[in-house]
Amino acid sequence: MIVAIEGTIKKNSAGIVILKTNSGVSYGIITSLKTSAKLNLGEKCELKISQIIREDANLLYGFVSNDEQQLFDMLRKVSGIGAATAMAVCSSLDPDTFIKAVINGDAATLQSVPGIGPKTARRIIAELSDAKLIVQDIADYQNETILALESLGFKRDKILAILKDCKAQNTSDLVKEALQKLAKG
Repeated sequence: MIVAIEGTIKKNSAGIVILKTNSGVSYGIITSLKTSAKLNLGEKCELKISQIIREDANLLYGFVSNDEQQLFDMLRKVSGIGAATAMAVCSSLDPDTFIKAVINGDAATLQSVPGIGPKTARRIIAELSDAKLIVQDIADYQNETILALESLGFKRDKILAILKDCKAQNTSDLVKEALQKLAKG
């Protein structure tokens, strides 16, 4: 399994980068438009690689940032989402925007990505809203609060809606503040 490739950029066209290693081997690597924009011809770089081996192809997807690679890998686990759609998401949305859209159930933001319609947007939200990977990018105290409130029987979507308006910066205070708001609503 290839994890990363280091070399010199020999070609950089929208979505495809040719990276030549010191050993003389050149790799064709599929990249998002955001990654491609960060790379310059003749520049040395290291791309983190997600490799997909199929019966008819051995494809390399390259990323400058770990967050973008995690987003790509996470999306590929959603049923009906292939590598091309996952790469379209990486090209259109930064990881933080995507995570907020999933957490807030914002299908419109997801539908702004070419190839994602209402059904696919709802499927992404449904399959990833409970994923621990999504919650890792919010502060630990917020994650702990969500888990605590869920263990008390509150629904995740209601918790997330309430937390948007909370001001506390630690788990204990945030749980108290959220519980007060949940009791009112």
